[in-house]
Parts: sequence; C-alpha cells; structure tokens
Amino acid sequence: MTGARQALVLDELRGVLAEVTGRDELRAIPAGTALFGPPVALDSLTGTRLLREVRQRFGVDVAAEDLNLDALATLGTLASFVASRSELPSGRP
Repeated sequence: MTGARQALVLDELRGVLAEVTGRDELRAIPAGTALFGPPVALDSLTGTRLLREVRQRFGVDVAAEDLNLDALATLGTLASFVASRSELPSGRP
C-alpha cells in the first residue's frame, strides 16, 4: 500500500462520512480524528451506515474482518485498514 493510495482512500472516506452523517464539515477532518468521540461522535446507527457504505464502495466488510473494530478508532485507522484490503471505488485511479 502506498501513501498516495491511503490518501485517496482517506479523501473518499471523508466524503462517505459527510454523507452518512449529513455534516459537510467532516470532509475536512484530520486523519487522527476519533470517529466515536468529538467532533464526529458517531452513534451506533451512523456507525452501521458508515460500515455499509465502506462495504459497498470498497468491498471491505470491516465488521467481519476486524472483530474488535479497532479499525474504527480514527479516520486514519479506518483508511489504512480499508486501503490495505480493497480496490478503489470505480472511477478512481
């Protein structure tokens, strides 16, 4: 996995996060931002929607592959997990 690949996944995940939460400001959060703490503060429903979108867009079932869900600690840990196991969404290099 290259840094460029992870950066592309990170940008795509920011968009997914903004979509599932309805909060456009999340498109600019740093990679180290906690997903279940402030400022994102995902709840179980939006966390489930995020995982569903990740599975649909990247073909990665985070819940099945990471039973402890450690990949959901931060946006960056999720991007790293997804980038190491997926293809980029269609239309992306």
